[in-house]
Amino acid sequence: MPRLPTSLLINAYRENPLLPSLLRECRSLVSARNELRWLRERAQRDSPEWRTRLRAMCRQRSKGDQPFGELEILCERGVLIPRSDTESFTNEAAKIIHEMAKSKNEPSRTSDLRVLDLCTGTGCIALLLHQLVSPNFKHLKIIGVDISPLALNLAQRNLAYNLEQGYLAESAGTQVQFQRADVLSQGSSESIPTVEGILPKLYELDLPKSNETGSEIETEVRLDLLISNPPYISNKDFWNGTTSRSVRRFEPQLALVPPPQPALPDECNAEDIFYHHILRLSLKSLARVTVLECGDIMQARQVVKMHDSMTQALAQSGREFKFDVRIWPETERECAENGFHLYDGARCVIIRRM
Repeated sequence: MPRLPTSLLINAYRENPLLPSLLRECRSLVSARNELRWLRERAQRDSPEWRTRLRAMCRQRSKGDQPFGELEILCERGVLIPRSDTESFTNEAAKIIHEMAKSKNEPSRTSDLRVLDLCTGTGCIALLLHQLVSPNFKHLKIIGVDISPLALNLAQRNLAYNLEQGYLAESAGTQVQFQRADVLSQGSSESIPTVEGILPKLYELDLPKSNETGSEIETEVRLDLLISNPPYISNKDFWNGTTSRSVRRFEPQLALVPPPQPALPDECNAEDIFYHHILRLSLKSLARVTVLECGDIMQARQVVKMHDSMTQALAQSGREFKFDVRIWPETERECAENGFHLYDGARCVIIRRM
């Protein structure tokens, strides 16, 4: 990796003494500024002594690590760096899981929990979820899925590293798994399996069968939580300046931009194709809760619209389900309490089967 110019380091230090340490990993001043902003927002949420916390987080990041909750996530070029927004959505998903366990009117420690994390990348979501919910569940299985061998290798290393550091319970070694599969494929002849194809084996359960009329038969909930931070940037926005040059240079396009499709479903933009497939899988697997990270509130509303369209089609075929669907954070109070801008920035769509 080329050395950073001394003049760049000096200018960065003059702007903020914490920037030079971030430059070692971010490689550009624009990217380092963004990283510092994300870390500062998180530190301010985490601790009243946020300045001390921020310095420690920057030191970790300079070593190639990214703080994510109480974990340290190893990062490398070619795999998307975890963001503080994703951490917030993961924490919110964990809260919902705990609420769900309490609503069963049974000790949550004896409950089973089945979690599927699609487009897992570094494995940060799967690992943080285990840390947050494992104390309350006796039987827990979290599976992170990605199509990239590089990402899966890094996710496995992150599992081993956080176990070694004592940040994860020993049970994570058997309760968290990573698997290669294609979210978008509908059963092509290529060697990469589909997500639907691997679920029965991974969770030791069957997806819905079809009856004589070809309609799928749903009988019980198969997944407790389906969560994903999928690629959601359009190819146009990736190249027209909407996406910063530093992101284009140092973040993998595979993790940001969905691959081109021969045809798009109705009411689905090119950048939303992952959501279409994940929503279908959510309905087919009867997921209790689905949490999907989106680029902004407009995309989140589009995801809600797609879900409404799918559930209306199910109702017309005689299979009607009730859902609570919301965008989070949405209210001014939710944004303020969780460090989000009221109008700009990422959002997630939370779908709960009633």
